[in-house]
Amino acid sequence: MKKKFLYAALLCTALLSGCSAKSDEANFSNDVGYRGDTNGGYYAAATTAVASEASYDYDLSDMEEPKSSSPDSESTISAEAIQKEMLVYSCYMTVDTLEFDASLNTFKNTLDVYGGFVETENFSDGGSSGRWYSENEQKWQSYSATVRIPSKNYDAFCNSAGELGDLRSKTSSVENLSQEYSDLSTTLEIYEAKEQRYIALLAEITEDEYAVEIERELTEIQIKIANIKTRMNQISTDVAYSYVYFTLNEVKEYVSEPIKTDTFLDRLGYTLSDAGETFLEFLEGLLFFLIYAVPYLILIGIVVFAVIFIVKKFRKRKSKKRTENQSAKQTDQSADDNGGTDNSQK
Repeated sequence: MKKKFLYAALLCTALLSGCSAKSDEANFSNDVGYRGDTNGGYYAAATTAVASEASYDYDLSDMEEPKSSSPDSESTISAEAIQKEMLVYSCYMTVDTLEFDASLNTFKNTLDVYGGFVETENFSDGGSSGRWYSENEQKWQSYSATVRIPSKNYDAFCNSAGELGDLRSKTSSVENLSQEYSDLSTTLEIYEAKEQRYIALLAEITEDEYAVEIERELTEIQIKIANIKTRMNQISTDVAYSYVYFTLNEVKEYVSEPIKTDTFLDRLGYTLSDAGETFLEFLEGLLFFLIYAVPYLILIGIVVFAVIFIVKKFRKRKSKKRTENQSAKQTDQSADDNGGTDNSQK
């Protein structure tokens, strides 16, 4: 009896083990997309692993974080440990000068001496924006520019530019991009490693649908790598060439003049002179208007003449027709009257 019970227990255990093995095999087939052939099973397993990695969101938050130093080591870092090559300098300067042309030429020469270049610039002679020239109009010239200076010559150039006249304002700032550059470098290494893994997987896969998926993910990674390199190059350029925003304004020395009272004849002369200039400007403007308007006036005159001619011709034809109708009516009436008279005589 005991032996029969033991045989039954062993048989049940064997059956349960077989069912479990079949279930595991079925789960494995579903996970890897097994198709029953050796090559299909291998590449399905490989592409499943790739697909799981391809669906991975490659944000910076999902990447490997660089190892941070301990608080004790951070407290021992001194100011000299800052990467000075990753510092971007900027300066805003406004200078007033009595000799505008000479100061502007000196500024351009100083820029060439220190190896800088102009990124953007704007010049204004200070005159009005109207189309009329006036000899008595006061003009105040101004020049503004954004220039790039090699960082090693930044301080020397700013000092030289400030001596071109009266330095009215100066604001300097510095931005440390060392941490951003370091993060970009680490991120670039991670993306490049992923790129190499995808290239290796792409070389092994022969099925088109999986190859297209891998190529799409690989393209996205390569675009991110290009963007990172572009930002790193921009940081390198900003570090190599500092920004200087320079403004040069022309000023004139104030001269006190004695108080002068105009007489009646002086005021009358000024009034007549202004009236004459205003009247001449009016005549000049009227002449220019007529010159511009003559072609349009001729065209309008032709159209008006044609309309009047057509209207008159239509009215004349209508009047003639009305006269003919009246004559016909009178003739008919006379005929009727004559016919009535003859009948009465009979």
